Amino acid sequence: MLETTRATTPPRHRRRRRSHTRPLRGALTLAAVLAAIFVAYTWLVIHWGPFIHLDDLLNRNYHVKNLFFILGRLDRIGQRAVCLPILAVVVAVTAWRHRSWRPALLAAIAVFSVNLLVLIAKLAMSRGHPISGRGFFTWGDMYPSGHTANTIVVYGLCFHLISHYGQVSARTKRILLGVVCALCVVMTTTSLTLQWHWFSDLVGGFLVGGTVLALTVGIDAALPFRSHRLVVLPVSEPVAEPAASPASPRPLEPAELAPADSPVGAPAAGRSQPEQLSLRRTSLGSPPDVAGRRFRH
Repeated sequence: MLETTRATTPPRHRRRRRSHTRPLRGALTLAAVLAAIFVAYTWLVIHWGPFIHLDDLLNRNYHVKNLFFILGRLDRIGQRAVCLPILAVVVAVTAWRHRSWRPALLAAIAVFSVNLLVLIAKLAMSRGHPISGRGFFTWGDMYPSGHTANTIVVYGLCFHLISHYGQVSARTKRILLGVVCALCVVMTTTSLTLQWHWFSDLVGGFLVGGTVLALTVGIDAALPFRSHRLVVLPVSEPVAEPAASPASPRPLEPAELAPADSPVGAPAAGRSQPEQLSLRRTSLGSPPDVAGRRFRH
């Protein structure tokens, strides 16, 4: 076997990263399903007895006055004054890394849309506060919950920006997704325990927020995106051609091994075939020069 030599690794080059797009049909279908569930759930909460009784059953005094300070602080994770600065940090880092305004535009549209939809639904439903015991259409603003809608949209959008625009491992994505789910559970528990919302208010807020989040993430993933950040990527190392070896003989042809006065491949009279081959090699002399030929492993 001949040894091969590798060429010197060329300098690394720079190129721009492109993100892969996904079909929009799945996101539109999910958003339509969530919107339909919200409409159906709202009708059931207003008119159907089991859902009304469930709200009344969960709306009670849980005697958590000693934990009011802690629960009140935990409930703020859904307030715009707390969650929007967190989203702003994630958006700023993502936009700066890719030198693009797209993450900021995406966040602005999502936050504006969810708050607009929640406001319209609150004015249309006019649900009273749980402590007062008033139902729908009584000049209230409880249904749906803006806290839960903001929680799923803002923190879900943070997860999307980090996982879609960043280079994170699958384990990190699972951890971030678990954090988002935990925040939603904490938001639901604190609001229900403190009697700041009906249970159906919280579910309705999640449905509205999930609809907006599904549309936002789906449209962003479907539109092509070109990062303006230059990323250094290594190039493959080309393998050089093997060096020629002047000491490598070529195999002799049968015509060269046979005696000159006999047919090719026929043994000469009175001599064995190994003796004839030995004599023929002696008469031919040294093998021809093969310095210019190339061989592979």
